[in-house]
Amino acid sequence: MLSVRPYRLTELPGIVERGVQTALAQVVGREAPAAGYEQVAGQLRQMYQNALAVPQTTILVVDWPSPSMPGPAAYALLMPQPNPFTAEPEIVVMDIFTDPALRGRGVGRALLESAAEYARGSGCHGLVAQVALHNQSSLAMFTGSGFHGERVVVGKRL
Repeated sequence: MLSVRPYRLTELPGIVERGVQTALAQVVGREAPAAGYEQVAGQLRQMYQNALAVPQTTILVVDWPSPSMPGPAAYALLMPQPNPFTAEPEIVVMDIFTDPALRGRGVGRALLESAAEYARGSGCHGLVAQVALHNQSSLAMFTGSGFHGERVVVGKRL
């Protein structure tokens, strides 16, 4: 059985570094010219710092089945914000990761179920995420967890 828990402050550097690696893999063509390691790492560190300064923001983690493995096996950064159209409170999944060795085993879905429980417990009416269209595994995890496509972000490099 998977156990989801709040992160420990000592885990934050590893979580952020994993997030940098994940973000680099999600860069789209329009972003590639400006998306070197230092740029992405700086942006992600700033995102985590800004998000964690907001009350009720948390990171939920799933530990490895074997306690000998370092760091969390999966995590999700959750930040409250009002819906831009209705002002109802929602939780935004700002970052989510499951180690490739555990993908396809329900770890991400368990993490999203816990995120939904956290959102409800925080008085929120929705759980939302932005997912790159080419990230088919994340799209499958979110739709398999009851999320529905609502908007598409389009972009053009100038």
